[in-house]
Amino acid sequence: MIKSGLKPIVLLFSGQGSHYRGMGRELFEQYPKFRSSLEEMDKIVRKQLNSSLIEELYTKKEEPFEELLITHPAIVAVEIALYEVITDMGIKPDFVSGNSLGEFAAGVANGIWDATAAIEAAIEQAKSICRSDIDGGMLAVLTEEEKLKDLYLQHGLFLASNNFNGHFTLSGRMQDLELFEQELSRREINFFRLQVTCPFHSPLLQQASVSFSQYTASATALGNPKPGFVSGFTAKEMDVLTDDYFWQVVSRYTNFPETVSFFENMGPCLYIDMGPSGTSAAFVKYNLQSDTESEIFQIMSPYKGEMKQLKKLQAIIG
Repeated sequence: MIKSGLKPIVLLFSGQGSHYRGMGRELFEQYPKFRSSLEEMDKIVRKQLNSSLIEELYTKKEEPFEELLITHPAIVAVEIALYEVITDMGIKPDFVSGNSLGEFAAGVANGIWDATAAIEAAIEQAKSICRSDIDGGMLAVLTEEEKLKDLYLQHGLFLASNNFNGHFTLSGRMQDLELFEQELSRREINFFRLQVTCPFHSPLLQQASVSFSQYTASATALGNPKPGFVSGFTAKEMDVLTDDYFWQVVSRYTNFPETVSFFENMGPCLYIDMGPSGTSAAFVKYNLQSDTESEIFQIMSPYKGEMKQLKKLQAIIG
């Protein structure tokens, strides 16, 4: 196995909001391991939803791509398939960490559960949320969070995540988000709506938890994390998980700077973004100190070039 002798390898898996139709297309077309992995997970989705994940990703053109029943398993499946590629290349991570839904794939990389269990759980979680018919969405705001705290609370919004200094995410009901956006526009503060139709990382999600808890109670028990599993919402290395862990990952507030600090306190790392759009790479970049010796690497992108990136990664590590 190839393993960095200089810097710990950290695999970072991103969640909802990082997806798009066509993610991983070049890998699907040119890397057999990625294709076969995705085809296996497509079978699960076909059985559970009577819909093809592969067709949704690589054939359909409709926008926006935000149907939760599809995007939830799609993100997890693409990230698991990329992990299979990394493994096929002989790269062994020292740490894995997911952000929100990305923890489902990070759990596979750590051996907490297998790909089938992760995909089935992602589908059941999406079903639980859809059955609850929760009105809401998410909004990324590009300014200091403390400056707007009183204002977003007045609008009934919830702090979903701090991503880096001057970039945070809010969750809330659609009407409240729209009114808050109008206020941001008046103040000339930059923002953008995430491509999700659910208020993740907020108390609004609570009503869907019972249904998912019933599923997890009857599902295969989670394995204990192996060394190197770092939680995205506790920013700590975990050696045991609660039964509701994979509900907490999508419902609790997350602080990405704390996760980066956990790794940086160990010394320089090689961060590899396993998500489809480079979200984790960007967040890490803006959380690192200017004098760091850590490195960041992105594989997938809406602009393709994945095969070229894999060759670069092999050269860096090997």
